[in-house]
Amino acid sequence: MIGRNDPCPCGSGKKYKKCHGRQEGGAEALAEAELKRIMSAYIRNAPSSLGREELSLHIKTWMTHLGGLMESDVIEGAAFEHFLFSVHRQEWQKYLDDMLARTGREEVRMVLRSWQEPFILLAKLEGRDSGHFVLEDVFGEAVRTMKIAGDTDAPDGTVFFGTVLPDPRERDNGIQPVTMLYSIPAGAAGITGRIRRLAESEGRVPDAGFLSDQLMEVFGLLFTPWDKEEEVLAVPAEEDSIPAPAEEAEVEAAAAEARQGNAPETATLTGGQAGAVTMLLQALEEDGAAAPAATRLQEEMTRYFVEENPIVRKPGGIVAGLYLAAGNEGLLAGTPLTAKEAAKRFGVSEATAQKYAGVLASRLGK
Repeated sequence: MIGRNDPCPCGSGKKYKKCHGRQEGGAEALAEAELKRIMSAYIRNAPSSLGREELSLHIKTWMTHLGGLMESDVIEGAAFEHFLFSVHRQEWQKYLDDMLARTGREEVRMVLRSWQEPFILLAKLEGRDSGHFVLEDVFGEAVRTMKIAGDTDAPDGTVFFGTVLPDPRERDNGIQPVTMLYSIPAGAAGITGRIRRLAESEGRVPDAGFLSDQLMEVFGLLFTPWDKEEEVLAVPAEEDSIPAPAEEAEVEAAAAEARQGNAPETATLTGGQAGAVTMLLQALEEDGAAAPAATRLQEEMTRYFVEENPIVRKPGGIVAGLYLAAGNEGLLAGTPLTAKEAAKRFGVSEATAQKYAGVLASRLGK
């Protein structure tokens, strides 16, 4: 028990009777304050212990991939949250174990135990119940509840998306956001189909684990306007390197120009192809690549696009593959990236990086 004249455990420096002891329901308020302190301490201190260079690269990758779809500060916040609670989930769990050993308040301990498994929520608002949103998983049958904060509201059918923690204080199926949730308007076309096709392209099912592993890609799909994405998504995932419909004469003329050694015009590239070239140039600049090598890689990527005209859903996959192929050919200074390192840097799977490395290796070996 805390005496009235003891220091308040919330850390304010005040006596308990002049701090949380004054509030109605002081025990609950004190537990809430302790939980907020535990969360804020992790968010504040984790970047130093986990590696600021790794965090900076992680955020930069998200910025490159999602720039133009979301505000920069929103991208940075989402990437930061993903880094702390998904990429480094084990560090979060170790931190909670340490906090469990330091607190004797049972309500706090109950919540900390439930927080061990953060997950990505993708759920549709089905209604309200006594001050709580009732949410049903888009790709499952789980029904969850989330306390409505203040006068926050949303129409039924709205899809909520983001990293959440279980919150059993009021309801067994309760959840709470780590920091914030994102909402997609009710009736937005193609949300389920977009993510399902992405999962199928990786040979997976669109469960919470997949959403966590491919969170950056999912953000891109959810925030790309439907009229811009529909054409791409209409193509089966396994055919993402099949030439897009075009006049044969036009494609052949461009290919002939490329074969003659003339640098093809980037104005002929699609949005995804141009995005891959931009991502490549940014990466080469960050790495301080020598001008001859940078020019060679840009030209080979552009020729590949002009000759083959692939539909590019994942610019990072092409860039990761080119980096792998270039490293194997000794075109880049320093230690060549491994498939795992290239995949992580450019936000794709190792299989995708290796696939494009195989496609591009023969071009660099000429």
